[in-house]
Amino acid sequence: MITLKHLTVERFRLLREINLHFPQRGSILIEGPNEAGKTALLESIYFALYGEALTPLVSNHHKRTLDDLVLYGASQAKVSLTLSIGASELSITRSIERQAGGAGGAEQQVSVEVSRAGMPAGEPITHLTAANEYIITELGHIDGETLRNSCFIEQKGLNRLEELPGHEREVTIRRLLGLEKLLSLTEQFKLTPDDEGKLLESTQRLKLAEIQARIPELSQQLGEVETALDAVTVSEDLAESSQQEADIAEQHLSLEQLHTKRTGLKARLGRIQHLQKADTILGEIIVAYDAIAEAQRELPELDRQIAELDRSEREELPALEKRVNDLVDLTRTFGTLERMSNDLLTIVSTIKQLEQERKQYQELQGHNDELDEEIIRARLPVDQVQQALHELEERRRTGRPQLEARLQRLENLRERLADLQQAEEA
Repeated sequence: MITLKHLTVERFRLLREINLHFPQRGSILIEGPNEAGKTALLESIYFALYGEALTPLVSNHHKRTLDDLVLYGASQAKVSLTLSIGASELSITRSIERQAGGAGGAEQQVSVEVSRAGMPAGEPITHLTAANEYIITELGHIDGETLRNSCFIEQKGLNRLEELPGHEREVTIRRLLGLEKLLSLTEQFKLTPDDEGKLLESTQRLKLAEIQARIPELSQQLGEVETALDAVTVSEDLAESSQQEADIAEQHLSLEQLHTKRTGLKARLGRIQHLQKADTILGEIIVAYDAIAEAQRELPELDRQIAELDRSEREELPALEKRVNDLVDLTRTFGTLERMSNDLLTIVSTIKQLEQERKQYQELQGHNDELDEEIIRARLPVDQVQQALHELEERRRTGRPQLEARLQRLENLRERLADLQQAEEA
């Protein structure tokens, strides 16, 4: 339902200034003498709604412009209308301003404010075309022509309604009932033979759009994969380089260990040589030990002789004293032999230890021989290269005199050839 609430008019046609509040109930009657401004008041409402002047009913009458709506002698006119449409309230303000210098033109400005119950007010609409379309939409698509053909009857306008063709009446009824929108929606959603093709085309465009939307992501993923592949390649190269460096370091370490083993083996070889000398000395000690053993076997005989000396001590005292002195010396010699025996036992244990070390030496000697063979095998390519260099040097040294002799003969031949050419020319 459309309800007028408030109208303000300033310098619009014959109306200088009006501020009118409409009652919200009942009917409204506007009366007054002729030329009092009743039609101008209704036209101001029409102008506030549609932003245009009423078209004259007579075809040969002068068509009014916006400049004709401004009061004579004034430079501008202004109309403000407030109306409610259902739960919405519209405040429409239109102003007309004449061009400077009386050029015959006028410029219209509009401002539409919409307020709904329980909702904040929005921004006002100031664009003329957008404001007109919004007002017609809020009015239920009732435009100016439909309004004039239905409920807005101007003075002397009944004949126009009676002479209105059936087609225009049908269009007016459709607009009043909202059938225009329904027909447009019906036509819009009506299936046509091209809809299937359009649907297929839209589906293909959607797939194409999805593919195009995925292209940056796939390109980024491809770049990441290429970067990852480059990183893997670099990592593999670095790993291979690291492995080669590790192999080289291991070879250097093995070479150093071989040098260390060789040095240790040389040291052990020196020790073995000392042990061999000790073995020789041990042999000499064994010979001395045999002599001591032989002396120990003679001790019982010496005891028997001592007994005889004791028996004959009293008989042959001077001789026995001498013999006693000899025995004392022999006893001292026996102590020396005991000491030598102890030393011999120590030497025997030393000999056993030396035997064990000799076995270790033999094992080390075997390892040393293997190392010598490895060293020989390693030196063999070097010796071959040195031999090849030596042969090349020998060939160069032996071939150089021959080359110099040939060069000398070529020089002599060249000189003789030059002499022959000179002789022929002479």
